Amino acid sequence: MRRLAVSVTCALLLSAALIPAVAAKPLVKENYSGSESFDANICGVDLHGELTFSGVFMLKEGRRGDPTPYFFDNYSWQVVWTDPADDSRGFIESGNGMWKDLHIRLIEGTVYEFTVHEVGAPYQITTLDGRRVLRDRGRITWTFIVDTQGDADLSNDVFLTDPTPVSVAGPHPLLEMDEEAWCATVLPLLD
Repeated sequence: MRRLAVSVTCALLLSAALIPAVAAKPLVKENYSGSESFDANICGVDLHGELTFSGVFMLKEGRRGDPTPYFFDNYSWQVVWTDPADDSRGFIESGNGMWKDLHIRLIEGTVYEFTVHEVGAPYQITTLDGRRVLRDRGRITWTFIVDTQGDADLSNDVFLTDPTPVSVAGPHPLLEMDEEAWCATVLPLLD
């Protein structure tokens, strides 16, 4: 669920940043990239994070006159987590994949059910020297329900349900992990 929260948050932040471009044309295609530094307490340990991300974001027109656009995001991201007191202690979280709306089904009014494919390697953990510790890869089909407010403005969408995996192909160990299991995976990397 942690990776899901990161993916959905990144997608929402990116879509909000691109809203002016969405209003300007019926088809939007934007290359994006950026970086950010932040501090966080992860599993009881204070760490410093360096995030980098890039990708291609695209919106395609809704079908049959529907204002709800189809969302595509070919993304890559990485967070290097290090101990502020000893930067030789840490780990790397990263992902590279494609998030693509497959079907958008009108439920009623302005409420839609989205079916989305996420393919690639959306999440992995490696040591600072590059040894892979955990890796999700393959395809996940997600569904969720959104009130689009009847327009193509992504910034005012209201998520009525969280994305839920309905089909999984390939190993996705993170989907089966709770926070305790995830912490048990990363804490030894900080020794």
